Amino acid sequence: MAARLSAEHVSAVEPGLYSAGDTASFSLEAYSANKYLLRFAGGGENFVLTMERGSLGAKLFKYDTGATALRVSVWGGVTLYTPDAPQGLPATWQSDAPASDPVNVSASELTTAFGDEGGHLAYVQNISLKFSADPAVLAADAETRGRAFDALTNAAEGIERFLLASPVARQALGKRINSVKVAEGGKPTVAISGQTLLVSFVPGEGHEGHASSLAIQQELTRLLAVTPKDVATK
Repeated sequence: MAARLSAEHVSAVEPGLYSAGDTASFSLEAYSANKYLLRFAGGGENFVLTMERGSLGAKLFKYDTGATALRVSVWGGVTLYTPDAPQGLPATWQSDAPASDPVNVSASELTTAFGDEGGHLAYVQNISLKFSADPAVLAADAETRGRAFDALTNAAEGIERFLLASPVARQALGKRINSVKVAEGGKPTVAISGQTLLVSFVPGEGHEGHASSLAIQQELTRLLAVTPKDVATK
């Protein structure tokens, strides 16, 4: 047992398509050293997971927020953790999965995405936000605009997660933010300037160059300090 627990090949995870529970399914792709890409069926976001050693020879795969997404036991069993199933769902490998490719986006496609994301939030969440990008991003190459598109859609998804997580989130966001702007930066960050949510991304760092929707949600909760007291005067 001691030898097996210390072996490097123990609790290795096999990339591919997985099913978990009755309805959940996802793909897992090797990305870089100790990192994997997780993508849920029907979703467009690639979550970067970092692998860490767990207890008893297990391996933990964590989001950029630090929360655990997957656990692989010493015997290779995979467990998926979600907000709806915090206790975990056993996951089963189904088949190989195609590798994800960088998305090249034109300036017009990125501009259209601004309106699409704003329209979606207005229709589904009844909140008005103007989405835009720094002019340098629109003038950049197609791959950089593709990374900006990922940062943009993650920001919109993170905002929606934030709105759904708390009954007071809508008032808090409405009081502080009326627009979202994507720009290149030295590291992926989220900040508030005036009434604008600034989302920075690093094109050369690939999927790690922008915050996940979960990280956006987490940062909004911190930046807006959502409590009933904060919005009592709304």
